[in-house]
Amino acid sequence: MTKSNDSSSFQYPLKVHISYSLGSLFDDFLATALSFMVFKFYETEVFLQVTLLTTAIIIYGIWNMFNDPLAGHISNHNIKYMRKFGKRFTWFLITGIPCSIMFVLIFFPPIGNDLSIFFWLIIILCILDTLFSFMIISYQSIYPDKFRSQKERTKVGGVQILLSLFGLTLGTILPTFIITTGTPGTNIESYVMVGAIVTITCIIICLLMIYGMRENRQMIDRTFLIDDINMPKENYFIKLKHALKQKNYISYLFAYLAQTTVMVLMLASIPYWVQYVMRIDPFYEMVILMAFLLASVISAPFWIYIARKFGNRIGYMCGTGGTATFLILTFFIWEFPLVIFGFLLIGFSMGATWSLIYATFSDVIDEIVIKTGKREEGIYYGFRTFIGRFSIVVQALTFGIIHTLTNFDPTASSQSIQAQWGINIGMFTVPALFYLIGFLFMWRIYDLKPSKVLLNKQKLVELNL
Repeated sequence: MTKSNDSSSFQYPLKVHISYSLGSLFDDFLATALSFMVFKFYETEVFLQVTLLTTAIIIYGIWNMFNDPLAGHISNHNIKYMRKFGKRFTWFLITGIPCSIMFVLIFFPPIGNDLSIFFWLIIILCILDTLFSFMIISYQSIYPDKFRSQKERTKVGGVQILLSLFGLTLGTILPTFIITTGTPGTNIESYVMVGAIVTITCIIICLLMIYGMRENRQMIDRTFLIDDINMPKENYFIKLKHALKQKNYISYLFAYLAQTTVMVLMLASIPYWVQYVMRIDPFYEMVILMAFLLASVISAPFWIYIARKFGNRIGYMCGTGGTATFLILTFFIWEFPLVIFGFLLIGFSMGATWSLIYATFSDVIDEIVIKTGKREEGIYYGFRTFIGRFSIVVQALTFGIIHTLTNFDPTASSQSIQAQWGINIGMFTVPALFYLIGFLFMWRIYDLKPSKVLLNKQKLVELNL
């Protein structure tokens, strides 16, 4: 890397950008496979009662409520033995591979009654989520400290979206090609095979990330002050209260919740939508997904240009508002190949939020660091991770309520028109509502415009933060 007199001018080589950005591949690959497979596996293969399944996911979400922010809080603590490599890098090493291993265990439920399966699902998901939280929070909290200029942040953001979309593609295509669609209850082995492949792939990704995740001495010193080791730790709830007073932080969280909710609901709905609504060959399902993903990738340079010219806020507003509009449009398309047009538009507009997700949040973190005088990104990434993972609860509630109200039959090979409408509502209408809320927050409350962002960067240099 090249270096000048201030840390904001560090420029890392592309291989560091790629190695670091593999964290986005890990995140989206594992989360996509989880969303794509778990609910349908337990509903239509294990035949866990839908009320118990929904309850298990909700309990998992409540665990998220405490786990993610707490993981961020704990990971901010300066533990002496982490001083050598940096606390964020050390947490990544401790949790990445164990998190990967836990994934495959989801698909080995005990043979027995519904209660034993119910508790197995809760325990495995909560352990997986705890490890996942520490790993991803450590990965994400390095970003604003390691890549400090707007140019490098958007460059890394571009690499991240490519790897993120690749993770999303892999997480949807892999189950589609391998999971069989025979009589409900006869396809368990295919789910186990996919779970094993996901676990092995994630372990490899973690090993490849080590090069890009390393913290240099200057980064470690900024987050590991010697006199801070013996200072009393600030109360967790005081930090929580302070975080919830930051209007730009809260606005971003609502927009982020919208984004994660859209992805979780769409991905979890696709197996139902293809099998029961569209009734198309898996090959054409791939055509639709590839159209969606290709549009997102192609649009990335355009949205990065918009962000550099008009600011991250404008780009994010275009993404949230545009996606909400196109989701509603696609809701009314039930024929192939017309539905491809809708997914092209959805993919193009979602390219904005994918491209700018990290750069926008880094603007928010910069403002908080200036206000607090401390680099404690972990707890704020923890709150963000909680909000993102809460979308799984939204998905469980949406499916649980809609499937019950529309009389979805998990043992049947076809569904009534009422159940088909319910699947469409869960896939398009509910996500559109969340994106509309996210757009309103970014439009009316979020105020980090380009001039303010630039001023904050100058203050960070002055404060040596």
